[in-house]
Amino acid sequence: MKRMQHEQTELDMTPMIDVTFQLIIFFVCTIKYKTLEGKLETQLPRDVGVNRTPMEALIDKAEIHLDVDSTLPSGFGVTLNGRRMPGLESLSARLGDLKRQSPGLRATLYPGRGITYEHVVEVVDACLRVELYDITFAGVAFDA
Repeated sequence: MKRMQHEQTELDMTPMIDVTFQLIIFFVCTIKYKTLEGKLETQLPRDVGVNRTPMEALIDKAEIHLDVDSTLPSGFGVTLNGRRMPGLESLSARLGDLKRQSPGLRATLYPGRGITYEHVVEVVDACLRVELYDITFAGVAFDA
């Protein structure tokens, strides 16, 4: 019996690699990138002309600062946009006025040192009474 010799055949991978690189180059060259140049999202006044909107209409924020004031019966004082409020009722009334002038009104609460959760909840309740739901809380840096 004669033994048959098996030939070892090798597969040449060079053409396969060439085709793969050509496909990659083809897809890279034909891809269309979506450009977002020139598209700026802005919220400008929709009035006609320059300076037609009063400045008060453009300001749609209420900054509420809380600080400890032992002279008041509540134990804390409230300042709305730099103006001291005598009580929570006047705060609610002023917030209601601002809400009617600017329906997109947003409130930011700045609790000071010594303010408790109870005080913050009372101010949040005053905001909710006038249906002001966009409320954020800001932290205040204290000197060490």
